[in-house]
Amino acid sequence: MSDPSTRSDPDWRPFAIRTSESATQGVYGLILATAVIAISRESDPSDAGQAALSMLVTALVFWLAHVYARLLGTALSHDGGLTRAAVAWATRENWSLVEVAIPLVLILGLGAIDVIPERAALVAATIVALLELAATGAYAAIRHDAGPGGTLLSAAFALMLGLLVVLLKVLIH
Repeated sequence: MSDPSTRSDPDWRPFAIRTSESATQGVYGLILATAVIAISRESDPSDAGQAALSMLVTALVFWLAHVYARLLGTALSHDGGLTRAAVAWATRENWSLVEVAIPLVLILGLGAIDVIPERAALVAATIVALLELAATGAYAAIRHDAGPGGTLLSAAFALMLGLLVVLLKVLIH
């Protein structure tokens, strides 16, 4: 197995990996967005506009919470306090959490403005989010030379995680 730091990326990359900064925050944002869609579909399965707004607001709130936590942690662990560079880095590093929600918000927006039926927009956004999670799992496996079986297993695991989030959110709400 080759060292992943010396390998070139595959020609394709899932959106969660292509975001502005953190792939970790991109994946987290994707899981969060999937959960918000699940809750929205359960509470009002015909209001794609409300789902889009809920997703965007939730992503922004979690982004702010992550930025604040990073800055507070930095302030507590460094004697020099916070710098503008630290604030700029924290805001950029965590922006991926919001960035991954934007395509899903656009899909839901198509339902809200009646380009497609609202229920179809909610289903499409859910499917896109789950497929993106699966693609991200596959991409990670490919980057680490997991082979076809490992790649399929990684994609399936990521997809199952997304489905588990949806199921748990539906059961809880």
